[in-house]
Amino acid sequence: MPLSLIASPPPKGKHRRVLSGIIGQKRKHHACSELPRLDGKRVLVTGGTAGIGEFITRSLLAQGARVTSLARGLSNATDDILHTESIYMDLADPKSIVVAVEQLGETPFDIVICNAGLVSKKAEISPSGYEKTFSVNVLGHHILYRLLMQKNMLVDNARLVITSGDIYIMENECAADIPFDGTSSTYSRSKLGNLWQVRELSERYPNIHPIAVHPGVVASGFAGSKKGFFAWLRTKQLVSEEQGAHSSLIGATQDLPRGSYWHNVFGLVDLSKRDPGCDESGSGKLWDQLESIAAPYLQACDIE
Repeated sequence: MPLSLIASPPPKGKHRRVLSGIIGQKRKHHACSELPRLDGKRVLVTGGTAGIGEFITRSLLAQGARVTSLARGLSNATDDILHTESIYMDLADPKSIVVAVEQLGETPFDIVICNAGLVSKKAEISPSGYEKTFSVNVLGHHILYRLLMQKNMLVDNARLVITSGDIYIMENECAADIPFDGTSSTYSRSKLGNLWQVRELSERYPNIHPIAVHPGVVASGFAGSKKGFFAWLRTKQLVSEEQGAHSSLIGATQDLPRGSYWHNVFGLVDLSKRDPGCDESGSGKLWDQLESIAAPYLQACDIE
């Protein structure tokens, strides 16, 4: 069945919206059933050899794409079964990002998928000096795609897919100076930040095609749940890592509008102006912060 590209509003109410994206998720999940051939296309995936990223990479390789993964490591056995270029990079450490980009060569990328992410269970400060969840999920990816832009490593109208998460609806702000205040709130803010990044990229860079995606609520975090509520949630309601890859694949290959938001259950989402994701002031302030923090690393790369 072809995907519907008609945008529709999400369920009203924060809690109702989040629950509507979980209950019955397996049945309502939008699958990317038909991928186009990608022969000759170069694709960059963060975290592309583990978890959801591994299934993104597998699907892209199967369609003929040349895939490069930037990640801290590999999952079991992927060395043998993934014919992809893997470069070490730690999104929490801007210097590591600069070094990784220097190893990418000169051939520009047709598609970049910012897939990697972190859910922190405790307060940690990254090498950049900021809260670690923010550093990995928001700041690190900002530095990465800005370096790619600066080094002319994106083709014209390159597809830039950023993994957000519909849990963002629970928060109204995202900024570099907000400390860790619990796993859920901190993670939700970072996902709002991801949506804001796509909004700002769409406004500022007409030669880039940014898309935000919600992969679904994935079962991987509940893998050890053998009984009780979380076991029921994992087996009956949550999608697999392979299914979680579908939203990024849709964002990377289907004809979605620039700056749009794709949800694994709701499809193409029409966000109201009152939605936190459409906060023009908030997204602009975050962008300015990110640019200020990224500036020394962009300058260092330019000098080299």
